[in-house]
Amino acid sequence: MIDTAGPEPAARVEQVRLVVGVIVGAFGVHGEAKLRLTTDDPEHLKTIRRIWIGDEPRPRKLLAMRFHAGQALVRISGVTTPEQVDALRGEPVRIAGADARPPEPGEYFLYQLIGLRAENEAGVPLGVLTDVMETGAHDVFVITPEGGGPDLLLPNHPQYVLDVQPEAGRIVVRPIEYD
Repeated sequence: MIDTAGPEPAARVEQVRLVVGVIVGAFGVHGEAKLRLTTDDPEHLKTIRRIWIGDEPRPRKLLAMRFHAGQALVRISGVTTPEQVDALRGEPVRIAGADARPPEPGEYFLYQLIGLRAENEAGVPLGVLTDVMETGAHDVFVITPEGGGPDLLLPNHPQYVLDVQPEAGRIVVRPIEYD
């Protein structure tokens, strides 16, 4: 399931903070932090100059960033020792939505999908998209039936997710058929 609660689905991207990674530990002895990335555009992070850690109300300066072994190594204002990094272990790192790379046509931020009504190709209601599981290969959409019953899990893949219409409040999916 998503590690942290996201913004309200109807919020404009300029008004939100988006999680781009989680601090997983210190790197070296000078306060550099290892960041497990949760963004699909890590290179864009090199343009970011301010971040929020956890629920801190004020941003911190992102002093430096580089990539190493599939993670980002970051230097953050006010963090100069491994012990200070360890105190932040497990905290999500957020950026201002206005600083995010704008989505291409047909792309959406995950938070914008929560709450969409899911229906099949014939227009039959299946439930509401209530969560997204980030699995590595494909995100998995969790659709909760309105009348109860087990959740429907669908990979976010064009074979199963046919049309996404956040403006209309709906998503059209093809449920997996098991023999």
